[in-house]
Amino acid sequence: MTTRRTTLPICLALALLSAPRVAHAGGFEIPDNGTEALGRGGAFVAKADDPTAIDYNPAGLAEQRGTRVLLDGHVINSSYSFKRYGAYPDSPSNPATPWGGFAFPSVKDTGGPFFAPFLAVTTDFGMFDWLTVALGVFGPSGVGNRTYPAGIDTVPAPSRYDVVQPTSTIILPTLSLAVKPLDWLDVGVSLHLVDAIFDLSSTSFVDLGDGPTGPCKNYEYQPCDSLSSLHATATGFAATPGILLKPTRALSFGVSARTPITLNANNGVVTVLSTPLGQPIPPPGNATLSTSLPWYWRFGGRYAFLEGNGFEVGDVELDATYETWGSAQGIGPQIHIDHLGPSGPAFDDINITVAHHYNDTFSIRGGGAYNTRLPVGVLTVRAGFYYDKSATADNPGYTRLDFDTLDKIAGTIGVGFKWDGLSFNLSYADVFEPGRSVAPGTGQIRPIDGAQHGASVDSNGNQLPAVNEGQYAGHTDIFSFSVVAVFDEILGTQRSKTWAPKPVAAPPPPKTEPKSDEPKKDDEPKKDEESQARPRTRPSKSTSSLPGPLPPAPASLPPSPPRSPQKKSDWND
Repeated sequence: MTTRRTTLPICLALALLSAPRVAHAGGFEIPDNGTEALGRGGAFVAKADDPTAIDYNPAGLAEQRGTRVLLDGHVINSSYSFKRYGAYPDSPSNPATPWGGFAFPSVKDTGGPFFAPFLAVTTDFGMFDWLTVALGVFGPSGVGNRTYPAGIDTVPAPSRYDVVQPTSTIILPTLSLAVKPLDWLDVGVSLHLVDAIFDLSSTSFVDLGDGPTGPCKNYEYQPCDSLSSLHATATGFAATPGILLKPTRALSFGVSARTPITLNANNGVVTVLSTPLGQPIPPPGNATLSTSLPWYWRFGGRYAFLEGNGFEVGDVELDATYETWGSAQGIGPQIHIDHLGPSGPAFDDINITVAHHYNDTFSIRGGGAYNTRLPVGVLTVRAGFYYDKSATADNPGYTRLDFDTLDKIAGTIGVGFKWDGLSFNLSYADVFEPGRSVAPGTGQIRPIDGAQHGASVDSNGNQLPAVNEGQYAGHTDIFSFSVVAVFDEILGTQRSKTWAPKPVAAPPPPKTEPKSDEPKKDDEPKKDEESQARPRTRPSKSTSSLPGPLPPAPASLPPSPPRSPQKKSDWND
């Protein structure tokens, strides 16, 4: 018994099972960044005409003239709940477990609204018509503050062995560059520095042996729980190249791809917050965590409705995404704990693989906008929809609460107003998530037994029962707002919005000096003026017949070179 109790610090291994608290679209979380894009159902890769192009498609920066500043943010209110099948396996006659035999209550995310900002600035330095540079900072599109209770109305939460609180922050400081080598082609790339901070809490079950007659009466006896936490930071890198093809003014196609992101947290600190049956709390230990995010491909086509003067009345766009979660999370996060608790080989070199068993996901996004001129400014109305396939659709037995991996179907609306270089935008998305049932006998999420070095087995080596079988339900509301300032327009120095070559004036014809015996050209207009001033009389015959020298003809000028008409670019306004 004493030996088993000294292994209690290993119980914190389950805290790492909730890693990583990173989020992105494609069924894993919710699309997508940007207020204008959200109002269009996330269909923006072929438009990408505001600073959020650094995320969607950096090629869209190439035609953004002047200097622009974007302040953008999502307020995400996510509701994700779980109703576990069955009842507590405890005995109601035991004073320590009076809830024995009660049906498991529902568990809901209590993290509340989550704010996800997006800041960016773009500029052509006031001198380039073919180059744009941008700086920005944003995070993946998702919820970073999910919190689940450890207890509900004085009874232990039935989800406590899955996750308690996966609260993390991930930001992507980004440098982007875009050029326009041809009238019909834009090319760009974003370089991302990925900074992650993981703060995770979870509960493990510590089986001290001896079965029903021992201190731990059953496979999830609450007095034998142990709560632990992990804090770690990681840094990674990624790039997003993109292109925009514009065969005509009205038609455009966009493609972009974000490269995979590998996050290795080598400075993790694991802390045991509570131990079973009042055992001493050990000092913190060291841990490492490795995980990755997938390839993220975006494809889009857009058609704009233009008036004769170039004003865009509206547009429609259809996009698709593909995310390789199968390779990024097929194995799952890798966890290593150097040492915990008292000295001895039993507490050294602990390795855990957390298998998420996710599948690749895809998304369909469609939307558009209608623009109308007002006496002052332009009003824009947007609408769209999207569908995101679940990351656990092929393996529903791995559904759990650390990520909301349900299918997502959304309708979106938005409105914008632009006037004198300022744009204001509001959007809303109502995200419906069809419920899912993990049937008894199909669940794959089991408690971690700290007394068995992190394995999901009891003291006799028997596999512990699944704790994720039940009904899952979710719903998300997203409110978004943004302000874009184009300083060149505000200051009255607006530059061309397009890349059309500037017209070049034809050179003046060369001057020729008159010969010495010829009158100067400057004298001729005077003679004309004098002849016009004198009364016109018909000369007499005698006068007209008198011989005399004829006035010399004016010096002839060389013909001016022909001026070919300047070809206007298809993208000229």
